[in-house]
Amino acid sequence: MNRMYGLIIGLLFILFGCGWEEDYKRAAFLSMQNDTDLILAPYPFNIFDREARDAITLSHYSKEEIKNILEDHDLSWEELKTQWQLDAEEENFSKEVNYTSHYTQYFYDTEIPIWIYGPKWIRNGQYSDPINQQHIPSIYGRILDFKFTNTLDTSYLDKIFQNQNVKPEIIVTVVVDQGGRQLYKAHKGSYPFLEGLKNNSAYFKKAKVGHLESHTAVGHMAIGTGAFPKDSKIFSNEIYSYADGKVLHRPVYQGANKDWDLSELAVPSFSDEWDLFKNNEPVIISQCYAARASVGMAGHGKLFSPSTKNKDSLPSDFDYVYWQDIKNLSWSSYANAFLTPKSAQKYNLYKFYLDNKNQISTHFEAKDAIELMAKIHHFQGSEFQVKMDGALFRDTVSETILNTKKDKDGITDLAYVTLKATDAVGHLYGWESKEAEQVLKATDKEIQTIFQFLKDNFGDNFVMVVTADHGAAPMPEISNGLFLSHEQFFGAVNELLPESERNKQSLIKWVAHSQLSFDREIMKKFNVSEEEIINKILSIQVNQKKFFRKVWRRKEIPNLSL
Repeated sequence: MNRMYGLIIGLLFILFGCGWEEDYKRAAFLSMQNDTDLILAPYPFNIFDREARDAITLSHYSKEEIKNILEDHDLSWEELKTQWQLDAEEENFSKEVNYTSHYTQYFYDTEIPIWIYGPKWIRNGQYSDPINQQHIPSIYGRILDFKFTNTLDTSYLDKIFQNQNVKPEIIVTVVVDQGGRQLYKAHKGSYPFLEGLKNNSAYFKKAKVGHLESHTAVGHMAIGTGAFPKDSKIFSNEIYSYADGKVLHRPVYQGANKDWDLSELAVPSFSDEWDLFKNNEPVIISQCYAARASVGMAGHGKLFSPSTKNKDSLPSDFDYVYWQDIKNLSWSSYANAFLTPKSAQKYNLYKFYLDNKNQISTHFEAKDAIELMAKIHHFQGSEFQVKMDGALFRDTVSETILNTKKDKDGITDLAYVTLKATDAVGHLYGWESKEAEQVLKATDKEIQTIFQFLKDNFGDNFVMVVTADHGAAPMPEISNGLFLSHEQFFGAVNELLPESERNKQSLIKWVAHSQLSFDREIMKKFNVSEEEIINKILSIQVNQKKFFRKVWRRKEIPNLSL
């Protein structure tokens, strides 16, 4: 009996151990670029990112919530209590923390919720079907009877659709940034509206991120286009390279001259094609304080028109795509492709802070606009940002759709808004913190306000989807996860070069967080093999512990797409 029990446990271990690899390889296949040579997988909880932020943040925690979080992640409360020197009787405590991130294919980064509300078109229920962000625009296509370029097969979801010839006046997509299921598990009772919406919508409780990497730009691109990174070419928030002793990073959608390059998004968005199909008459709204999110959802705006070379000859276009201009504490856009709503002029960040600081209990203060600029990440990770995002979004819908009577023109408009404060607070304070709980409560209330606004103005003639772009790793101070910077990474790999060359050039052409491309000319020049680079990467240690769990060559990634 004991031998049989041991065999069963061993088999379960093998199956469980292989499961994460298959997940990674499937996501890698759907995400590899043409010149990707390696896929990098860290050990769980490890973070491979830019240098950790200089500022240390004081985060506050509840013992009960932390114990539940640790249990979910198979981490020890006793170990944390000893490490942090906590009083066993203390119900609330604080800790200085640095920074966390997200990008892996592990559950804490990839498990996301999806709510789809629209009783005329969608049948309520809680569903366990597998679904990715890429399915969202295909669901919109089914509702609108519109087949677009990146349409995925949703026939297995036939049960959620209800026959209805009339089309919605507006489809609204709300993205809770970094709002993976880990955030909701950590703060039960903090989102009563979304908890109730589970029974008033199609709720997909096993939705997940199906691509590498679990980053903002990629998740929003998936929601906006229905494409995977191998086709869209949007596969990370930024790309890292090395020259003259420095690590360089290029943000997504930024061209060679540090100007906008929307052609980097190699596929059309759902909005692009719906807009063109309807002769540029639909109103398209895409709002997020980060451009990489709002662009990813909206697409190319006025620059997308395969059938028209002269863009000036197009009919009036109504693409309102905008984000925050931190240097001016205001909202702006890229005028060659998008419009900025007039409503945005009312939302200067410092003025909004002054007007609302007596009503909002928050974790930072700013005596003037200069100090607010210095603390911008704290503003963005607070209730101020949540309330501003919701108010501006509603004003924009009123300005561009309701006030112009376009809600009555028989053409479905598309509106996307990202409530991103959950992401900023998660990075700075940890999604496990009381600060994150405060922002989640405010976000839930803001989604409820948006929902009621839609009910008041569109009746039952709207669809609203709520989802996330990704989750996030626990704070390293909680998980004992390791942090590896790109500076350390390039330095370690380039030790394979002669010492005199290490600060001049690199064996790596580029690396993101999960994908890497070799500089084969440099490899050939200094006679460095792929095997040597792989072994070097696998040998990298932080605090005397190995950082990377696996490194796969391109040829080792099979077609495990769906």
